[in-house]
Amino acid sequence: MNLVELIKSEKTNDYALAVALDYTSMIKKTPIVVNDSRGFYANRCIIPYINEGLRMLSEGIEPALIENSAKQIGMPVGPLQLLDELSVSLALNVAKETKEALGTKYQETGTESILLEMSKNNRLGRKELAGFYEYDEKGRRVKLWEGLRNLNVENTFANITAESVKSRLAYVQALEAVRAFEENILLSVEEGDVGGILGWGCLIWAGGPFSWLDHVGHEKVVVECQDLSDQYGARFTPPKIIKELASSGRKFYN
Repeated sequence: MNLVELIKSEKTNDYALAVALDYTSMIKKTPIVVNDSRGFYANRCIIPYINEGLRMLSEGIEPALIENSAKQIGMPVGPLQLLDELSVSLALNVAKETKEALGTKYQETGTESILLEMSKNNRLGRKELAGFYEYDEKGRRVKLWEGLRNLNVENTFANITAESVKSRLAYVQALEAVRAFEENILLSVEEGDVGGILGWGCLIWAGGPFSWLDHVGHEKVVVECQDLSDQYGARFTPPKIIKELASSGRKFYN
């Protein structure tokens, strides 16, 4: 991976940051500077993308539709394939540690049941040659696991369309990037786009999450996100800065 996130604490001085930037340049990596927070920037945005794929799976949406829709919005891999690369056991550990760290502030994602079901079936990911995908003995993906259709799912949204799947996968990560910027974890939208492109391949064709939101147009973003929020939950509520840009006719980039 070409991206390096340099994490500033409250006591990080300019000299220490300059040394870190110089070192990152020496090892021929691209740095972005972010403030300290759980998940930092890239991981903070990757997790909602994966979780949305799992939510859709739990809703009874066809796995192939989820994965192909991700490719159609320009993602290098679908959320289920990405989770296979990271491993189900890691995802369960992250969920457990996050719940312990946040305590009463923790918000259920509705994804643990799928992860636990996969774990019970010993479908832990690519390293085990068995996950959301099936693999040959050399670790090459063969096809989606047929057993995904037999997991405990609820057909919550019967009238699902490919467009709604694509919108959910795109917005859930782009809005999280905006929240990181609003909370001053991310220091600039430019670094947010660089981090999105190099960190997890976020909407590369549009120039990253912030450029993509500019491309869609913030008035349209507010309308579409409010509709998604009404249907699927508060994670799609447009952040305050998006509403401000929409009302003023401005963009992240002049």
